[in-house]
Amino acid sequence: MEDRLGEEEVREALRPGLPWTDPVCLAVTDSTNRVAMEMAENGAPHGTVVVADAQTAGRGRMGRRWVSPAGKNLYVSLLLRPSVPAVDAPLLALVAGVALADAVEAVGVPASLKWPNDLYCGGRKAGGILAEMASDPDGVRHVVIGVGLNVNMEEADFPPDLRGTATSLRIFAGRAFRRVDVLARLLDALGTRYAEFVGGGFASLRDGWDRRDFLRGRRVLLRRHGGEGWGTADGLDTVGALRFLPDGGPAIESVHSGEILDFRR
Repeated sequence: MEDRLGEEEVREALRPGLPWTDPVCLAVTDSTNRVAMEMAENGAPHGTVVVADAQTAGRGRMGRRWVSPAGKNLYVSLLLRPSVPAVDAPLLALVAGVALADAVEAVGVPASLKWPNDLYCGGRKAGGILAEMASDPDGVRHVVIGVGLNVNMEEADFPPDLRGTATSLRIFAGRAFRRVDVLARLLDALGTRYAEFVGGGFASLRDGWDRRDFLRGRRVLLRRHGGEGWGTADGLDTVGALRFLPDGGPAIESVHSGEILDFRR
């Protein structure tokens, strides 16, 4: 099955009525997010799409490496210039998570979401989101949403340290996927979810997260400002914060930024 991600294929994935324009298709780059951030600083418009067939220095949150072989997966970054307060811009990572789950389910694979930025299939990580923002005192200048989704990787394609914890749509479903079809679903879903967010905040998308919440009810080890500790995840509130009940704590706390280091299955 030929599975190209060239400019012609990507242009065909851009549906009328959505904000996505000006696709930039790269055979290989270090990081689509770096390219999109550079383009943003040089005046590229809202809705610019950067897609690569391979990345040599793909990044996840906290500077982690994102394995990015050629011809297998989706590596895409989207440039947004949202008219939202800077304090709300980080929520776009959650918006993108809901849209990514929409897209994966649209091609027939059940998806769940692990706060704040991971997509899981069958209990294993299949995708991640990296949101980067530039702002000034007048507000948000731009936000770049990077999405990495393992589409057609097989077990042997993963480094040994990721086998058993990472997965792909192909591993889960037992069949290959045409990457541009998955990209088209992602762009459709993110265009729709972004409009919902701009119109009604995260509360308008909360149901889309809640029904896929991977952590709700699990004991989790949370790292946040001030330290680490175990507790129970209790979903997200209407502004996208994790509801967290610390072990031995008197009440549920709202956590706006942090990292889940471990969880009990």
